[in-house]
Formats: sequence, structure tokens, C-alpha cells
Amino acid sequence: MSKAIKTKFATHFLDLEEKVITKKKELLDAVEHLNGQQSIAVDLEFDKNRYRHGFTMCLMQLAAKDECFIIDPLSPDIDISSTFSLIENPNIKKLAFEFGEDIRLFHHLGCKPKNLFDLSIATKLLDYSQVSLGSILSQVLEFETDKSSQKSNWFQRPLTEKQIKYAGDDVRFLHQLESILTNRIAEKNMENWVTEERMFFESQNFEATENSNHFKTRDMDGMSEVQWFIFEQLMAFREELAEESNRPAYQIMDKDFLLALAKNKSVISSFFMESKASKKILTEAFKQRLLEKVKVSKQTAIEHGLSMTQLVNPKPTKEEMEAIRSAKSAKEAVISNTYKPIQALIKKDIGENAAVYIMGNKLMNELAVGVYDHLHDYKRKLILDYAKQLNLSLPFS
Repeated sequence: MSKAIKTKFATHFLDLEEKVITKKKELLDAVEHLNGQQSIAVDLEFDKNRYRHGFTMCLMQLAAKDECFIIDPLSPDIDISSTFSLIENPNIKKLAFEFGEDIRLFHHLGCKPKNLFDLSIATKLLDYSQVSLGSILSQVLEFETDKSSQKSNWFQRPLTEKQIKYAGDDVRFLHQLESILTNRIAEKNMENWVTEERMFFESQNFEATENSNHFKTRDMDGMSEVQWFIFEQLMAFREELAEESNRPAYQIMDKDFLLALAKNKSVISSFFMESKASKKILTEAFKQRLLEKVKVSKQTAIEHGLSMTQLVNPKPTKEEMEAIRSAKSAKEAVISNTYKPIQALIKKDIGENAAVYIMGNKLMNELAVGVYDHLHDYKRKLILDYAKQLNLSLPFS
């Protein structure tokens, strides 16, 4: 497609002025209009424990080919759940781009999008690099969007013109982008590949993936069962305070301070200097309350039979370490001798970025240890075909 044609299409979609929806009647009219479409574009602007507590939808953008709606779920007259039947309608295709966090938020709110086409699937299979929407619009439509509002505070009201424009740009071009990408997918006979990836993505359950406390495995290092229980209780306490004040948990108190406090209550002596607590709780009374929380948590842990000495994440024995090293060495040998050569052929024939998406390190590690849960049918066939070319024997068929 020529630059002139692409510019013409981009200009057409630029003409879709954003309609900001803040009233119930406006929302009902918009949903009625969108329910009559074969496909709609969807995107969300949200806050995830950055400016306020929790995972919060701040805007929903929906676009048909002739309309672009910016819906304000923070408006007191808007019930955003009235859009959910539209989002869940299997007869209307939903176009999106890099929809991972968005679908996570939808699931968190009890909405399960149906007939979803995340266009980033197509861009990855087509070997595009830097697959942000702005990058893809530049590469495919030769049109540059203003991304300066990307990390702005979406709780802000009134919204600025730049924020509204940015939000609209996330959906207004998706129909044209789908048309071009779908043609290119067809040219490369990848329709079934895209279908499999779409079905798998839509089938995932993201309801339980929101975790504001951000526990990490390394947090357990050197922690006894009792200490870890205390830490969990302190983090839950911090979460309660964050919810009460509607602030991100990290602004209430420092996680590393609570981790140290769970290990040694004497750390409480540095509360005023090291805890990074919010001014509201940076008091002697709260310090004593925190110390009491440690004391009660310790007593409860012991009553539950948890150990003061047994590590919650014990270090492997010498024999276990040898077994781990042996298994790792065997896995790396399988990857190096079997799956890396196959990946190299995929890179040669389809492209480096596509190869990483189709057969990245995660999948190769899984295949090397006999885990085939994420091996879609098209990947299985592709890998087996390349294995045959290389005279390699694979443990699956």
C-alpha cells in the first residue's frame, strides 16, 4: 500500500471526533449504536496502584468505523457495567492492541470479553519490531501519534484535550489497521495461526492475577515460617490502610522496612527514618500499633504450629543441588541441540521477531522438560516440519 493511500486512510480516521460520555443517556445511546456494528475497537485507560489504591478503570474507549466514544466511568452518572453485555457479545468482533492488562481489568470487574482480536498477535506473527501501537501505526499507516499523555494521571478531571486525543488514538485507527494486517496474514497463510492465538488468549482466566502486595520469591530468602507469616500479616495491614485512605500501598509504608521488621522487631527503632510511612501515620502511637501487630502475628503463627527456625524457602541440600544442576544441564543440552536449530530456521523463513513470539525461551524451556501445555497446533506442526528437515527426533507428534 502506497504512502499516499495510507495517509488518506489515516486522515479519514482522524476525522472521527471523540465524543466524551459522562451521562447515562449518552452511554445508552452509544451502546445502542455500537450493538449494531459487526466490529468495534476497545481500549482502557486505568490506574494500577500508581495514583490511588487498587486497579481502577479511568476511561473506556470504544470506536466503530464512524464513531469514537470516550466513556468516563468515574462520572457519578455512569454505570460502566452497562457496557459489559456489548463487550461480551460474541457476535461483535472486538479489536484491541496489547490487551493484556485491559483484559485483566475486565476480568477483575466480572466482564469476560468475547470475540476478541488483539491485533498485536498479527503484528508479532508478521515479524514487526517494537510492537507498541504507536510504532505499528508509524510502520503500517505511516502516521505518528502523540504519546506524551501515556503515563498521565487518568484520574485527573477535567481531562485535557491532549488526554482525550491520546485516548481516541488508541482506538480510532484499529479498524484500518485490522484490514491491512488481515490481508498480510492471508498472504502468508497464517489465518489459522491467528485464530489459535486468539482463542487461547480469550480462554485464559485473569481474575486472580491482581496482587497489589507484589510478593516476590526472593522475599522468602532467609525467612523462617514464623517470620514469613508476620510479613504477610504486615503487608495485609498495609493493604488495609491503603484501601482506607485510597492511596497506593507503596505510599503508606516501605515494603523492605516491613520485611526487615518481620525478621527483627528491633528494626522498629528506625521507624521514623526508614519506614517511609505517610505523614498521617508517622506517629509514636502508630509505631506502637505496628509493634503490637508484630507481636500478635508472631503469637498466632506459633499457635498455628509454624516454626521459628524452619525456613519457608529452605536451601537445597548438596544432593538436591547436584540434581538441579544435572537437570538444568540436560535441559540446556536439549534446547541447544534440538530447539535452537529449529528456532533458527523459523527466524530464517519467517523473521526474528516472529520466531521469538512463536518459539521463545519460555516455550523452549517447557518443551525441553516435556511440558506441552502451550504448544498450539500450528506451532506443533511448524516445529515438527522443521525437525524433519533437520533429521531431529521429537518426543511428541
